[in-house]
Formats: sequence, structure tokens, C-alpha cells
Amino acid sequence: MRALLLVVGLMSTLAQTHDSMAETRPPAIPTFTKPQSDYLLGCGGCHGENGTSNSKLVPELRGQVGFFLNTPEGREYLVRLPNVAFSTMSDQELADVLNFMVFRIGGASVPAHAAPYTIAEVARLRKQPLNEVSLVDYRKRLVEMLIGQHGASQKLRVYGSDRY
Repeated sequence: MRALLLVVGLMSTLAQTHDSMAETRPPAIPTFTKPQSDYLLGCGGCHGENGTSNSKLVPELRGQVGFFLNTPEGREYLVRLPNVAFSTMSDQELADVLNFMVFRIGGASVPAHAAPYTIAEVARLRKQPLNEVSLVDYRKRLVEMLIGQHGASQKLRVYGSDRY
């Protein structure tokens, strides 16, 4: 009986030690898909890790970026932005990041008919960067069309509102 009590006591002590060790372990490191990692490295510094940024300084993506897929010009705009078009990512990586950004971060702003970006589409569009236009004016025109003709959110107007 004494041996049994000793074993039960030892097991109880080991269980308590295990529980206290579990409490001091560092939190698990989150794992990300390749497109999520590429987004964080290439876009997240300005647009925020979840697409939320200071929308007066940098366009907010969360719940808004999908509206651009309502028109061919808006869809192309996302790829032709200089920081996107000149990215060091491969066409495949960039297509994956754009699809992550639009379909995951864009959420309900994505139109029902929207198709994912393809590698061929990204390869073609990034060869035509918007580096010879005023991006503020170009975006403003797109935003007004998206709001007026496609019911996009008024929040799209926040970025650059102090410049309009």
C-alpha cells in the first residue's frame, strides 16, 4: 500500500511539473501559406498584415480591394501599380499574392463573377506598369466609376481624400 501511495504521489508531481512547463513554453509560431508570407513581405509593411492601414496614407485593402474586379480596368490597375508590376516575385508568385489579397483580404467586396488572376494575365499586365500617369488621378477616376456604377463602398474615397 505504501508503494502504491508513493507511485500515485510521484505521478501527481510529474503531472504538475508537466503542466507548469507547458505554461512557460513560448507560443507556437504561426504558419503561413506561401502567398500569405509573400504578401506580408511585399505588401504588409504598408497595407498592414490583414489589409488594414492608415487609409489616408495607404489604400486600405480589407473589405475594399475586391471592388476593383468589377471592371477590366480596375482588375488591371491592381497588377499595373508600379510596386506590384516591378515586384521581384515571379508571375506565379505574384498571381498567388494577388488572389490571396483580393479573395481573402477583400472579402465581401469581391464581385460574385470575379475569376482568379492567372499567371498569363499577370505576366502580360505587369509589362505595362502605370508609371507614366498620376496614380492619384487614375485611382480617383476608377473609384468614382466603381462607386457610381457598381455600388462600391464610399470608403474607397478615403485614400487621397486630402489630395482631391
